[in-house]
Amino acid sequence: MKANKIILYLFFAALFASCENELNIDPKQTEDSSITLSTEGGITNILTGTYALAANGNAYGGRILLYADLLGVSGSLNTTDLRWRGTFGELRQMYIKTMLSDNVIIQGTYSRCYEIINAANTVIENVDKVKDPAKQTRMVGEASFLRSLAYFDLVRFFAKPYVSGQANTQLGVVIRPNAIYNFNVDLSKERSTVDEVYKVIIDGLNVAYTNLPAQNSFYADKYAAKALLARVYLQQGNYAQARDAANDVIENSGHGLSQTYAAAFNHDSDQTEDVFAIQITKQTGVNDANTFYQSEDNGGRGGDFSIRDHYLEKFSDPDDRAAFNYENEANGRILTSKFTDQFSDVTIIRLAEMYLIRAEANLRQGTAVGNTPLDDINIIRARAKADDLLTVTVDDILLERELELGMEGFLIHDIKRTKRSIDISEDGDGSSLLPYDANNLVFPIPLKETDANKKITQNPGYSN
Repeated sequence: MKANKIILYLFFAALFASCENELNIDPKQTEDSSITLSTEGGITNILTGTYALAANGNAYGGRILLYADLLGVSGSLNTTDLRWRGTFGELRQMYIKTMLSDNVIIQGTYSRCYEIINAANTVIENVDKVKDPAKQTRMVGEASFLRSLAYFDLVRFFAKPYVSGQANTQLGVVIRPNAIYNFNVDLSKERSTVDEVYKVIIDGLNVAYTNLPAQNSFYADKYAAKALLARVYLQQGNYAQARDAANDVIENSGHGLSQTYAAAFNHDSDQTEDVFAIQITKQTGVNDANTFYQSEDNGGRGGDFSIRDHYLEKFSDPDDRAAFNYENEANGRILTSKFTDQFSDVTIIRLAEMYLIRAEANLRQGTAVGNTPLDDINIIRARAKADDLLTVTVDDILLERELELGMEGFLIHDIKRTKRSIDISEDGDGSSLLPYDANNLVFPIPLKETDANKKITQNPGYSN
């Protein structure tokens, strides 16, 4: 199975651990790292190891998608789109919006993202060991893409949201512009602003777009970088740039929508709709989307996160997406069919998202770059065999995002960028609203980090 795609999780991946964690390096490891950093093969392997870090379950192997849904649903039985019934208390904290700074799952994701960043920095700083200039350029592009991807999710989860039209001087996350090779020194540093972090993300993705080829096997290519840029610009409310980036991907990447909605999921090699996917194999990577959303028979835990009628009632009839689920015979829970193969790749960017971004951005801008907003939405709906809309509003597009992209890691981020509140009242009567910028919709800076980093500021609402 995918023998040509096995990602080696090399022993030295642990060497490039997050600067947020103390790491003791024995002399043999130090010697080995010195040899690794001096050879082309070693630098190439570090880049491969960076993808392996991203494929971990507590990063892009599934949990970063899960977190967005846990934070975004109401958590009230009568109104929630998804219901958490799992036994992981740390994940339940996200669901009921009562996270603690010693949450080890949050700590794991924070550290993993900084491992990705440090490994990417290591590749960029040592790429001169690679002889072929074209290969150097490509490797810098891939490392820049992975680094920006990690920073983007760090700043979205661990900082107050970016707000279009304001200075965004609220604290973001720590920026580490250089690789760290010695973890036995004081690495304390304050968080940069949200605006500064977004600049690092965008600059890195522009480097990736410039450096990467149009096709790059299952690794990041230039259109993966442009697609992520479209997502970043949308989060900022920079609709003109989001529109143009999404249009570039739709028109020039060579990707297309899968013939059916079901065909976009549960595959172990990239399909036409996959702009960027994390490769999962029996040898490496963990598909935690499968773990938490699926039945035991399909490799999961029985459906820790199940679908409620409140979500299904949002679909019109007909719509294939409304029936893209199944009942777990063991417990009667309704589960999504998006992640039924525990060894399938975890798609991070689908082309359908680009149509939705282009439609929303065009509508907000009053433009029709590439297509009209109505036609773009109806392209998505037609694939699902849903009836065409006759007119389209921003609210229609936001609903279409929930229907098309549900359980794929978008919910809380869409709520924050559109400044909506979460109605956490038991009957959905609006008597208890959680605003988009509430303290308890932001992850705490992990206790382990605040203990080690004496300059960092904790997020409001949390104590150490």
